[in-house]
Amino acid sequence: MSHRVNVMLDDDVWTALQEIPPGERSRFLNEAAAHELLRRQREAAIERMDAVRATMVPVPGTSEEWIREDRESH
Repeated sequence: MSHRVNVMLDDDVWTALQEIPPGERSRFLNEAAAHELLRRQREAAIERMDAVRATMVPVPGTSEEWIREDRESH
């Protein structure tokens, strides 16, 4: 489903957008918005992971040691 919206663009953005053929502008703007929204979602997820990481206590050892211990326990 598509939605028609009105947006305000700076003059320089509008001028650059004029280089894109009229039939492709909506697709271009939709892809640009989707890309930016995904980038912001990823950035927010990274910030949340960093916040969780800051609250965690480091576990002694290395992943190799943990795997070796697990294999030897069976």
